[in-house]
Amino acid sequence: MLRHSRSYRIKASHRRISGILFFYFSFLRSVVEQLLAMPSLAQLLSVALFAVAVAAGSNSTTNGNPVFQAGSYTSDDSIYVDAPFTNDAHITRTLKAVNQKRGVADGALPEHAVADTIVTALDGKLSNIVITVGRSAWSRRDSKDKLSRSNHKRLTGHGRVMKRTNSGYQEVFSGTGTGLKDRDASIEGTAYLTYSLVSNSTYNVDACLAFCDRTPGCVFANLYYEFNNELLDYVFSEKSNLKCALYADIHTEKEKTNKGGQQSIKPPAGLTYIQHSSGWAAKTLADPAAPDGYELVFGPTDGANNAPGYMGFAFIDKYDVNACANLCNNRDHDPHGGACQYFNIWRALVKGVPTTYTCSMYYIPADSSTAINYGQGDLKVTYSRGYRKKTSCSGF
Repeated sequence: MLRHSRSYRIKASHRRISGILFFYFSFLRSVVEQLLAMPSLAQLLSVALFAVAVAAGSNSTTNGNPVFQAGSYTSDDSIYVDAPFTNDAHITRTLKAVNQKRGVADGALPEHAVADTIVTALDGKLSNIVITVGRSAWSRRDSKDKLSRSNHKRLTGHGRVMKRTNSGYQEVFSGTGTGLKDRDASIEGTAYLTYSLVSNSTYNVDACLAFCDRTPGCVFANLYYEFNNELLDYVFSEKSNLKCALYADIHTEKEKTNKGGQQSIKPPAGLTYIQHSSGWAAKTLADPAAPDGYELVFGPTDGANNAPGYMGFAFIDKYDVNACANLCNNRDHDPHGGACQYFNIWRALVKGVPTTYTCSMYYIPADSSTAINYGQGDLKVTYSRGYRKKTSCSGF
């Protein structure tokens, strides 16, 4: 009898232990499945940061303004549950397919109008959509302050000291000379604006930089001679072969890729070629003005948002916050989260070369706490700024 009772107690104990083990294994399995469902460690961190912001409620602030207030966006708080996060992988894949490098086009008239900002990709599909809104982009900041070494590296992609001028610009790279056998190349890069023909009685740097001063958004000038070009030699009234090409982003010597090589004048004339191509960058950059109806939340930093409420992205051919605001304003409403309330604009550097400008859009306003995507591999995030609709948190 005693033996039977002891056997019963042992079996009951085994059943209890089995039940406890089953409960814990089920719990661990649930946790692992949730972790595997998350696309990345960065998104796990974003979830944690977002949860902290939600828990803080109206006490969370950025620039003195609330980041999140319970019930301030919608009566249905379910929009914060399972809200989609930034699809970094989709953005990176599309980046490999886009080409925004431009220079002076063959046959372009000197001092032609700066083109409107163009959407080169929308939600992963290449496009050519023109955005006709007033630009709000970088501009040259007049300052006598020296450019810091850290800022210099961000602007030029390397650390060597640039030559100084007294006009608010610095020489990023110099030309190779004008000897009989000297050959060079002009810049083909992002954010091309326009060009001018300056007097070639001298290597007229001052006239070129003065043209940059007069052109909104200009922060970089490429000055070079082009030979054997029929339009420059015989057609255009300037009768000069010294070109001054302007850009709304700063470029480096590695982007000198246009060597000429066209048959502009009939043989026996030779092919076009480039000499003495130099680059001149603004010493400092002024912050762009916030678009109408928006306020700056953070930036510039070197981290893009990885945040909930993601609606999609666009690549644009210039760093233009007004163009991003236009895309956000005209974005179709998300069926779950509603209208676009926030956008994150940033510049992509690939192997140190400006490649495109990204506008990511969200129906939940984000802040700097989720600006944790710094790039992957050769891709680096730079000049990241976040802008929020004023009405989204102000209670208007």
